[in-house]
Amino acid sequence: MSGRFLQRLRNPAKCGAMRRSGGALIAVALWLAASGHAETVPEPSPRIEKVSTCALRADPATYNHKLIEVRGVVSHGFENFTLSDSRCEHASGVWLEYGGRVNSETEYCCGVKTPRAAALVVEGITTALTEDAMFRRFDAQVRTRGDVRFRAHLIGRFFAGIKQNTPKGEFWGGYGHFGCCSLLMIQQVVSVDADGGK
Repeated sequence: MSGRFLQRLRNPAKCGAMRRSGGALIAVALWLAASGHAETVPEPSPRIEKVSTCALRADPATYNHKLIEVRGVVSHGFENFTLSDSRCEHASGVWLEYGGRVNSETEYCCGVKTPRAAALVVEGITTALTEDAMFRRFDAQVRTRGDVRFRAHLIGRFFAGIKQNTPKGEFWGGYGHFGCCSLLMIQQVVSVDADGGK
């Protein structure tokens, strides 16, 4: 026999007390659950890092896979859906696309415009999109025929892409038109300034 079993045989009163206290604890737990007093710990909100468009373009690797908040000029048209800032000197571009199940349907080589049956997964990360009134305002601008430019405040998941060395210097790419750019998967549109495309 084990020592624990022998101890129970030697002290049956203690064993009975333990059974009674265990039953009391179970009863309290059931009462808390039934009465709604049991508290669940909420999952922490993902950390969002604020960054300027110029900082993002100058050092894409620092923000790779991060959820970021950024302001800049959105340009959309044939073979173009990008985020920029006229003050930036670095050449690395930022391509835009919607997260979740919504496709921007931007025409470029070599993008996929087919409807998404599920949320888009990029580099093993499932993307999301808040489809609220502000997003619909943003999307209406994007789907305007011809070239459009406007300022926007965005939250999204950033993917740096692949570091490439060319005769013109170093840049990051792999996404967008002919792999021109890093990628920002738009998760939420915070604000849109339709007249601020400068």
